[in-house]
Amino acid sequence: MKPIKVITFLIVLTSAVMIPWVTGEKTEFAPLSTEGAESESIILEKPEIDVLQEIKPKPLSKFPSKITVLKANEITAVNIRELPSSDSKSLGVVYGDLVNVEVIKNLDNGYTEVSCKDYRTMKPICGFVPTEYIQEVDLNEKFGVIVDLSEQKVDIYENGNIIKTFLCSTGLDENGCGTPDGLYRIGERGDSFYSPKYKQGGYYWVRFNNNYLFHSVPFDENKKIIEEEAEKLGQKSSHGCIRLSLDDALWFYKNIPQGTPVVIKD
Repeated sequence: MKPIKVITFLIVLTSAVMIPWVTGEKTEFAPLSTEGAESESIILEKPEIDVLQEIKPKPLSKFPSKITVLKANEITAVNIRELPSSDSKSLGVVYGDLVNVEVIKNLDNGYTEVSCKDYRTMKPICGFVPTEYIQEVDLNEKFGVIVDLSEQKVDIYENGNIIKTFLCSTGLDENGCGTPDGLYRIGERGDSFYSPKYKQGGYYWVRFNNNYLFHSVPFDENKKIIEEEAEKLGQKSSHGCIRLSLDDALWFYKNIPQGTPVVIKD
């Protein structure tokens, strides 16, 4: 009986194997595809979000590293000529090496065409200066100052981050007393000044464009803070300078070095 059982088992097993070949049906013993497994493996190793993070650009700095200025003392006026000639009409003046000028083109006759603002009117002008006056200087890259005329505030940056925000008072828009916008750099400083013309003075002044200064709220001829003027902090009220509280003016005077970029915007 045992040989018969073995023969029967072999016949059944052979039939099970041969039937798919005869009928053309897909066999369950077909090898598994590895294509899907390989794809999943690649995604897991380098997800799409990681690729995007790697190529994400860094934010641009709010301040340039260099500025083009005129090679003259910060309180020396340089004429901007209508034509590239020393006897040509003056269109206006720029004071010294604190104010940004934009170079349009250099000429072969020793003059350079520039775009800037006339100090007296603060209106844009385009004219010529001797090429020897043009110089590009490095700015302090640790600190930066942004003055917002519309919000009457001064933001102080250190290494790209805001570290202080001061309430300020900039120039009145009427009578040509507005504070000029643009790019400047910090210059000299002093303990105090007094203007007989306006019968006002200020503590801890720091220059950014000739007579345009950062300084404290004004004092009178006796060097006493004028409370009525101090109460205007946060609104336009100066003759063009940027007023700060006494404490903020002292901090600015002590901590913001020469060559620091100043951006004044509306």
